[in-house]
Amino acid sequence: MAPGLHVFITVDHFRRCHEAGLYGVRPSSVNQLAQVRDGDGAWLYARKAGVFFGPYRCVGPVRYLGPEVEQPVWEWAAPASKREKYRFVVALAAPPHLRRLGVAAFYEAASGAGVDLHAADFVKRSVFSFLPAQGPRVAAAMATAPGQRPLPFFARPRPMPVEDLMPADVAHLPALLAAERLDESLLEFLLAREEGGLTRALAARPAFNQLRIDDRGNRVDLVYTSPGNIFIIELKNGRRDAEARRDIVRYELWARGHRRRLAAALGMADERPTVTPVLVAAGGPARPTDCRIYDWRLAPPGRLLFERLT
Repeated sequence: MAPGLHVFITVDHFRRCHEAGLYGVRPSSVNQLAQVRDGDGAWLYARKAGVFFGPYRCVGPVRYLGPEVEQPVWEWAAPASKREKYRFVVALAAPPHLRRLGVAAFYEAASGAGVDLHAADFVKRSVFSFLPAQGPRVAAAMATAPGQRPLPFFARPRPMPVEDLMPADVAHLPALLAAERLDESLLEFLLAREEGGLTRALAARPAFNQLRIDDRGNRVDLVYTSPGNIFIIELKNGRRDAEARRDIVRYELWARGHRRRLAAALGMADERPTVTPVLVAAGGPARPTDCRIYDWRLAPPGRLLFERLT
């Protein structure tokens, strides 16, 4: 699998991210890190300045800082608290000479690679990940994009040691849940990365999450694929209600209308895969059966279990 490409968005912590060799998100945004893997490429977007810096390389797995850290990395969650606000982190390796790219040049390079970006990709977001087939093309376009300015005066980063930090994965879920809540964001993060219970239930593999479907920022929670099939998944930590079913049917209609482009962007060989809507939620009515419905629960010691209802 080719390395992915991500944009890590920060309002005013760019220099600290660069110096620490680290980028972090709040627990409520950890699902946005689900596509990040060791060896992927990344650019840091300083949103207040409107400038992209990079290209960085992601090193190792997504890790968890823990409930307390000895010294602040970015900022505390509350006054006099030892609890860091941005607790899920990715280690970054900086290039020998950092490059600076303006917003217009970044958009133009992406467009030249056949990828249309929207303001919704970078507003109220911590991370934007390109689809699997898009990342290598955009990375190549960025390498030769005009208007780049080298920044040799930037200090070499002094990376914060993260090797001993706990990887954020299902294997460490019991320890993780001792300090964090299994909310919808963390559940989505795990299901987008782990080939576990839901993978077996659907006989499919996770392909992508947080898939934007319009310029208003609406996103599909999870996309799983198997040969000839795309599963469009709406995930709820709470109850399955009429609103959740309406959402998943709306996403299904969008996916059916865009199945060829979606299959190509996901790197699928089948040009016209079958699209199946799936609602994964605990509690509430399981009918009408306008989509496939799975119940889920957490069983000790940190196992995620899934049962098909319709």
